[in-house]
Amino acid sequence: SGITDVGWAAFSKLLCDPSSINSTYLSNHNIGTIGEHEMLGTPFNIRRYLDLNELLDRRHAAIHKILKSHPDLDMEPLFVYKLKCLPLVAAWFRTSIQLCSDEVGSWKESVPELESRELSAVYKFVRDMPLLVSDGYWTNVLNESRAKKQRLQEEKRKLEMMLQRADENEKCAMKRLRR
Repeated sequence: SGITDVGWAAFSKLLCDPSSINSTYLSNHNIGTIGEHEMLGTPFNIRRYLDLNELLDRRHAAIHKILKSHPDLDMEPLFVYKLKCLPLVAAWFRTSIQLCSDEVGSWKESVPELESRELSAVYKFVRDMPLLVSDGYWTNVLNESRAKKQRLQEEKRKLEMMLQRADENEKCAMKRLRR
């Protein structure tokens, strides 16, 4: 093909830059072939990236590449947002599980492995922000208690109104009986 090892290394980084999750995400997910159609001289790892680009849309190719290039996803950059990103991370893994459980070329992820990686990511949030998680839990308990108290007070008010009407009906009936 006339491409040197340095050239293939450049193509590899262009197709999937593993230096960070963001770099992997921003890698090229459009190129489907390099050189001749059969790609006989193309190294295996580059053919795998090209297959992903050709078989999947950009978003799904990016998810596959991120999962393959980053076996232990670093959640620390998201900690500046506190727990606001946790639902997004969980949703991203749910999408990944649905997507990656289907075999694409030679890329297949097992559902238990992806679920384990999701649990690991959630654990990192809990481990690094225990007070926020604890405060969030107790805030939720407090809010639920307040809501229950408000519902009970509303029920009490309704029962008191019913009791008042019953008393008025009783007084009315007593007056009629005395006549």
